[in-house]
Amino acid sequence: MKASSKTAAELTWPQVHAFRLQRHHLDTRAPKKQLTRVVGDIGGAQAQVMSAAELQVATRVKCRVADVRTALWTDRTLVKTWLMRGTLHLIPAEDLPLYTAAMSGRWMRLRPSWLKYMQTTESEFWKLANDVGAALDGEPLTREELIAIVGKGQSPHIHEILRSGWGGMLKPAARSGLLCFGPSRGTSVTFVSPREWLGRWRDIDPDEAIVEIARRYLRAYGPATMNDFARWWGAWPGVGQAAWSGLAREVVSVSIDGVPADLMPADLDVIRKARLARRVMLLPSFDPYLMGYATRDHLVDKAFASKVSRIAGWISAVVLVDGRIAGTSTHVQKNQALRLTGERFVNLDREAKSELKDCGEALAEALGATDVELKLG
Repeated sequence: MKASSKTAAELTWPQVHAFRLQRHHLDTRAPKKQLTRVVGDIGGAQAQVMSAAELQVATRVKCRVADVRTALWTDRTLVKTWLMRGTLHLIPAEDLPLYTAAMSGRWMRLRPSWLKYMQTTESEFWKLANDVGAALDGEPLTREELIAIVGKGQSPHIHEILRSGWGGMLKPAARSGLLCFGPSRGTSVTFVSPREWLGRWRDIDPDEAIVEIARRYLRAYGPATMNDFARWWGAWPGVGQAAWSGLAREVVSVSIDGVPADLMPADLDVIRKARLARRVMLLPSFDPYLMGYATRDHLVDKAFASKVSRIAGWISAVVLVDGRIAGTSTHVQKNQALRLTGERFVNLDREAKSELKDCGEALAEALGATDVELKLG
C-alpha cells in the first residue's frame, strides 16, 4: 500500500530502525537508576521465560540480572503478571492500574468455544475469578492454596475448572487486576493481591486507558499501524479501532519507503535526525523489539524468518546489525565462563565483529561472568 497525499514525512527504514532502537534503549544503555523507567518505556518485558526477561532489561540498562529480581521482589518497583497477548510480562508497578484498566471486560472476551470446553458460563467464570481475587489478602499463596480456599464447599466441576490448564483461570483474573505474581516459594510460584502487594492503586477509565497505552506504544514502536498495535496488545475484537479512534487527532501519517504508518507529531524531528551510535546489538529471546508488529518482514529476510519465529511461539535470541536481524545466538554459562554461539545470516565486516565482541562482554557482565568465548558460524 502506498502512502497518501497527506503524508507528513517520507522516511527510510534506516531512520525508523535508528529511532526505534533509541526509544528501546538499545542504542545506548541507560544507567541502573533508570531500570524501572526503561521497562515502562518499552511497554514491558516479556517474561514467560524469566531469564529472558531479565536479559531484556539488562540489554537496555547498565545492570546485572540480579538487579531486575531486586526491583521485582524486594523494591516492588516492577510487577510480574499476565498482560499483552495473554503472556507474562514485567511492567513498572505504578503502571499496573493503567494496563489492567485497558484490559477491562470492555475489551476482553472469553471465547464461546473455550467456555463450552470448560462446561461453564461467562458469569460463572467471572464469579470464580473474583473469588480468586478475594482469597488473596496480602500474603503470597500458591496455586494449590488458592484452589483450597476458593474451592472450599464447591462442586467437583468447580474444582476441575480451578485446576484447568496453567493460567486458564488465573490469566483473566490477572488482566483484571485481581492478582499478580509473588515471590517463589521453593519450586512453587505464588500469587498476591496487587493492591496489597504494591500498597497503592488508582482507578482509570478503560476508554482513556487504551488510548494512553496506544500513545506509549507509538512512542516506542512507531511509526506503526493500528494492526501492529492490535497484534502487540492482543487482537481482541475492536481494541485496535478503539485505540486509533481515540488517537485520530493526535497522530500524523508518514511513509516508510512507501509503506504508510502513524507517528506521534513530537517525534517527527527526532526520527528525521535519528542515527545509530553503534551498529551491532545482541537481543535475548522474546525481545520486545521483535514483538511489536503484525509482521517481522522489516526485520528479517523471509528465507531466515523460521529461524527467528520457531515452533510453539518461540522467538530466538538474535544478532542485530543496523536494526535488522543478521543471525541468531545462544549462550551457555558455566561458573564464570560464558560461551556464545549462533548462526549468521549475513557476513559481518570488521567493525561489526568488533562491536559483536563488545556485546558479548556486556552480556557476560550482566550475567556475572568474566570469561567470554564467542563463535558465530
